[in-house]
Amino acid sequence: MRANDDEFFVKVAQALAGCQLVEQELKLYIAEALELAKKCIGHKIPFKMSGEDYADSSLERLIESFKKLSDNNPLVKELQAFKEERNFLSHHGIVHCLDPDGDIDYIAMVEFQKRLAAIEPEAQRLRLAVHEEANKFRGYLYFEDESNAG
Repeated sequence: MRANDDEFFVKVAQALAGCQLVEQELKLYIAEALELAKKCIGHKIPFKMSGEDYADSSLERLIESFKKLSDNNPLVKELQAFKEERNFLSHHGIVHCLDPDGDIDYIAMVEFQKRLAAIEPEAQRLRLAVHEEANKFRGYLYFEDESNAG
């Protein structure tokens, strides 16, 4: 391996860092949605679900939970497509760029880098979209008393 090979691996890690922020935003959405559900239910029935239940969840499980807590089907589909691309890039992409001797295949790397460059802004866009989706109910969570609601 050459020094610029290490640079490639660092670029991969940096590009995929935004994916972690999408996961974090989904965890926050789920935690707040469950907190609102608990607030609305009040003392009517026990409600012991919380965001902590999802702290170590995979991106796939987070998207499935988000799907159950949101009516934004286009965003769910975008998140699912993002997950597939993220999984390829993080689990198969680097191996795809190595030749049989374990050296970087620079032809494969060029295509891979295009996909890496595309996932960074997509992660940012999706993180903001999930945040905006949560803004639809945050007012009820923080400012309105739902405990007496019928």
